[in-house]
Amino acid sequence: MHDISGDSKDQQHPDAQGAPVTPEVPGRLARSVRPPLVRRVDARRLPWPVWVGAMLALVALALVMDLMVGSAYRIDFFSGDVVRELEALGQWGQFSSLVIVGVCLCRLQPARWRRLLDLALAAGVVALVVLLIKFSVGRLRPMHELPFSFDGLLIRVGASPGNLDSYDMASMPSSHTSAAVVLSLFMIMVWPRLTWFAVVMATIVAFSRVVFVAHWAGDVVVGALVGLLVGYPIIRGFWGVRLLDAVWNRLVNRTSRPAFPRVVQEEQRALASFQGAERD
Repeated sequence: MHDISGDSKDQQHPDAQGAPVTPEVPGRLARSVRPPLVRRVDARRLPWPVWVGAMLALVALALVMDLMVGSAYRIDFFSGDVVRELEALGQWGQFSSLVIVGVCLCRLQPARWRRLLDLALAAGVVALVVLLIKFSVGRLRPMHELPFSFDGLLIRVGASPGNLDSYDMASMPSSHTSAAVVLSLFMIMVWPRLTWFAVVMATIVAFSRVVFVAHWAGDVVVGALVGLLVGYPIIRGFWGVRLLDAVWNRLVNRTSRPAFPRVVQEEQRALASFQGAERD
């Protein structure tokens, strides 16, 4: 008898050291997969107040830039093709690019398709968090030249002009930037060889949101932080895979064996292949 993962019920799954493990230790299984990004993050075990202070300082610096520069970040392009290319690249992280990355993963490494559950969950949760922050903060878009005018559900600071729609009041954070960070994080975790490509693509998205006067620099910084802080633990912890396991076990087949251990095993194989290629 087989479960949704295709494993027999009595099959055991080895962890990174080859010892048999069971689905009752998902946290240890998730931590056993350590691609380069994870190793770098784990190596920097600074106290959480240091991380919080650094992030707040980064946001404060971006807000100061908003006050000093205003919406003057805009670049006047002399070629319509340059604008169109930047607009297209600025959609990295949106639905079409998610589909393209998903198709590539399924076709090139079909055994790893369940990692797309982690990507989908991370993208969905980040989008929801961004939406809640947007309407709680209610920051005006750069077109209004009022960098410190907030008229949200929780924050009300500064004067706002009348007759504004929801788009005008939804500048912080940048949803495009947060989505781009999530997709880039996923690619870095799944395909470490594409690290620099993923970083460049997320940077292009952030750059485009500012130079097209869609967002303040502070919006882009906050959007990137939301994508990182919310998306990273979901992708890192295989939460999409684990959520489907839980739903399947409770609503479809209570005797099924979780697919999560097999997913971890496939990730270990892919990581070992990458590390072997790096040594050659």
